[in-house]
Amino acid sequence: MEPAYRNLRQMVERQAEENGDKVYLSFYDDRITFRQFNERVDRLAHGLRSLGVKKGDTVHIYMNNSPEFLYAALAATKLGAITGPINCWWSADEVKFLLNDSRGAYLVVDAAYYYNIEAVRAELPSLRHIVYNGDQAPAGTTAYQGLMQHPADPGPADILPDDDAYLFYTSGTTGKPKGALLTQANALYAVMGIRSVLHSEEEKGDEVALIFLPLFHVNAMMSLISGLYSGITIALRTTFSASEFGEVVERYGVTFFSGVPAIYNILLLIADDVKKHNLGSLKFGVCGAAPLAEETFKKFEAVYGVKIVEGYGLTEGTVASTINPLDGTRKIGSIGKALPGQEVRVIDDNGREVPVNGIGEIVIRGGAIMKRYHNRPEETAQTIIDGWLHTGDIGYVDSDGYFYIVDRKKDLIIRGGENIYPKEIENVLYEHPKVQDAAVIGVADSIMGEEAKAFVVVRSGEQAAGEELKAYLQTRLAPFKIPKYIEFVDDLPKNIIGKVLKKELRAREREKAIKEKKSGE
Repeated sequence: MEPAYRNLRQMVERQAEENGDKVYLSFYDDRITFRQFNERVDRLAHGLRSLGVKKGDTVHIYMNNSPEFLYAALAATKLGAITGPINCWWSADEVKFLLNDSRGAYLVVDAAYYYNIEAVRAELPSLRHIVYNGDQAPAGTTAYQGLMQHPADPGPADILPDDDAYLFYTSGTTGKPKGALLTQANALYAVMGIRSVLHSEEEKGDEVALIFLPLFHVNAMMSLISGLYSGITIALRTTFSASEFGEVVERYGVTFFSGVPAIYNILLLIADDVKKHNLGSLKFGVCGAAPLAEETFKKFEAVYGVKIVEGYGLTEGTVASTINPLDGTRKIGSIGKALPGQEVRVIDDNGREVPVNGIGEIVIRGGAIMKRYHNRPEETAQTIIDGWLHTGDIGYVDSDGYFYIVDRKKDLIIRGGENIYPKEIENVLYEHPKVQDAAVIGVADSIMGEEAKAFVVVRSGEQAAGEELKAYLQTRLAPFKIPKYIEFVDDLPKNIIGKVLKKELRAREREKAIKEKKSGE
């Protein structure tokens, strides 16, 4: 099974020919057809080309969800350049690290985030051109709207399937983000597989997808690419708004949306208000990024009469590797079956495939697996072995080919779909003069799925308050990474070589939660 297009440029241009007058993007009151979208992308591509962008260059995008974000992303793609989205929730220091690690020379930035670039501009030696999306571009930047005045001509580009297309940064277990390089073919294989499972040929073109997850994540970006690949309409919003959800579904005739567990929990809390709107067009919701509680799964389907399809993937696998079939058996608690074009196995520590229901590490192979980590050959070699992507997630597969995750090798915390790595928080805590020891774990949360909790040992003779440490962390980390809970302890449980036993901290928290639940009952 091969993608319908050789590269992403061909995909955009062919859709403009075949679905020219059909609406591709509905962004609030704006309606943008496939032809208009292609023309605007070509205008910006010409503008970027005038700045010197060429095949193989990295164009970073530091913007909120908007058509302008997508014009920039696809303009870079049409030139054979690499699109490098930047997390809008990151701090200036985190953005500085990313830009210096990638050595990207071009940046397209919303006015709302320019202050972060200003704060570190002198420390970005590789950054040569800043394209400013807003009124009155500051000195030393180029106006986005000025570039859009160029004729619609991206120029020639010989783009091969194995050429780099995206550079998505994902946090590493060491606390430093890593850039996953995804190719043209990676993106096409990923959206092809998802399309084949979630949509039938009879329905092709009739769907309307609601996208509100941030485009700087691979999930939302590939959802938009999927819309182009399939010729369907996208209702794009800047962010998730619970109060607007029902209105948006009714207004645009939304047939499906993609969310994280926290969103499903929130929609259940306000179900009475949402159901005042006509939701008749809505067929299903896709859920990923973190496990969805069985209770939430069943209750949502009962309250809304809408199917939930759970899947599993990671940035290094270009968003999705397994999914529960929409038409067929959906197993609650399972991450589903391998997508077409991908192989998924469970292996032991010696790399041997374990039998059905045997516990081991989940590994993936196929056309959607990333090319490599940017400038990290050793970590690439540790992650991709003989063509198999080692996920670090522990699970099993049943006799029907459905996969399940039971634990994580890494200490990843998933808060509302956002990845938080404890090591990164711990590294910052250790730099505080009053902190002697620290450990961060994830604790269950009914809305966000998980929240970070820090256990802190202060130095002898010192005193510290949780708010003091949170204020300190806020100067160094993105807000969503700040632990919701900070508990001061006399010491941390450790093994004989001094490694913190986080499993004991987790067990302690689970026991506390059980007692609190019984007390509440």
